[in-house]
Amino acid sequence: MTMHRSATLVQASEESTDAGREAAAWRTAVASALGLTVGPSVLTVMAFGAFIAPLDREFGWGVSAIGLAASLLSVTVMIISPVQGLLVDRYGGRRLILCSSPVFGLSLMAMYFLPDDISVFYLAWALIPVCGLGLWPVSYLRLTAGWFERRLGFALGVANSGIGVGTVIVPLLTAWLIAAFGWREAFLGLGALALIAFPVAYFLLAEPSPRKAAVPTTGDTLKAAVRRRPFWLILGAFFLLGTVGSSVTVYQIPLLLDAGVPEHVANLVPVALGVALIVARLVTGWLLDRFPASLVMAVNLTGGIVAVLLFAAGPNVATGLLAAALTGLLIGSEFDVLSYLVPRHFGRISYGKIYGIAFSVFQIGGATAASAVSVSRESYGSYTPAMLALAVVCAVCAALFLYLGPYRYNPAHT
Repeated sequence: MTMHRSATLVQASEESTDAGREAAAWRTAVASALGLTVGPSVLTVMAFGAFIAPLDREFGWGVSAIGLAASLLSVTVMIISPVQGLLVDRYGGRRLILCSSPVFGLSLMAMYFLPDDISVFYLAWALIPVCGLGLWPVSYLRLTAGWFERRLGFALGVANSGIGVGTVIVPLLTAWLIAAFGWREAFLGLGALALIAFPVAYFLLAEPSPRKAAVPTTGDTLKAAVRRRPFWLILGAFFLLGTVGSSVTVYQIPLLLDAGVPEHVANLVPVALGVALIVARLVTGWLLDRFPASLVMAVNLTGGIVAVLLFAAGPNVATGLLAAALTGLLIGSEFDVLSYLVPRHFGRISYGKIYGIAFSVFQIGGATAASAVSVSRESYGSYTPAMLALAVVCAVCAALFLYLGPYRYNPAHT
């Protein structure tokens, strides 16, 4: 009788532990989505464009000169991504998020005091991403990945969906703040929004540990990963993905305007892209738990080929919306796939370092493509040559993914 009672108590304790682990895991995934919604990936990249016109009106710096700050932002992100990855592996994502959130929020608020000096403006946009060092995606994705094994793909999709939600909401919110209060006050509002990440991280994010999460902590060191073929294939693929995503995101509205689509209609197309991005995050995550990531990306890149060919042909409203949606599905899947491939091919020991390097390479691809597409427009009077080139890029990228081979660290089946 005593032995039976003891066995029952042990079973109840294990069930309680499992339930607590499950709750902490999904709480972390949802909290990561909330954090990414108000993170620098959204509040800098997606909000930047709304400030160009009001800054030009007030200071007369010129659109091109103001736009150069976006390039400085991208360069800074390239530099700090591997550093963030190293720090995340060493100190954990939650600690970095808690330290970075107040600093990042205050850095955005400080733009309220921007003087009529474009060099200060450039310096600010080089420093703001550094202030948000711990808030770029890898901190949240490593936290989430540390809790999941069999449902890793969907959990990462949930976390990554925050960027999609922010992509839809933040540009609209920024435009409203500028129209209602002014651009300086809009920076105050965005800074306040960024501070939400602190209580979310403090109360909801849980740092996984081998005892709590029951996820294997085996894996390759960065030195070992560099010696393996999948490392270089992933870097090559994400460089090419950066060229496609950046080109379409930056130039989709000019493409439509060149094709004769009315401006008020063209300005709604990014919303279609944002909605598709949210759907892609969740659907791609679900698919990754059931099909090889290489196959999922090959299908999404096929959609990317169709999208850029539609843009090359001179889209109308219907085909422009279809192209934007297909592009959104591709862009929305990129970081689900990257955050899934790293633990599956290299394990979790150097997750942050490997992800950070790949994210940096992705940014390099984006910066390279933005200039190349602009040259295409100036040299040929059309975006068509650049779009045709991007169709080839998508095909090559699909081939790189298909050449990755089987996972080295397979999901557990227990």
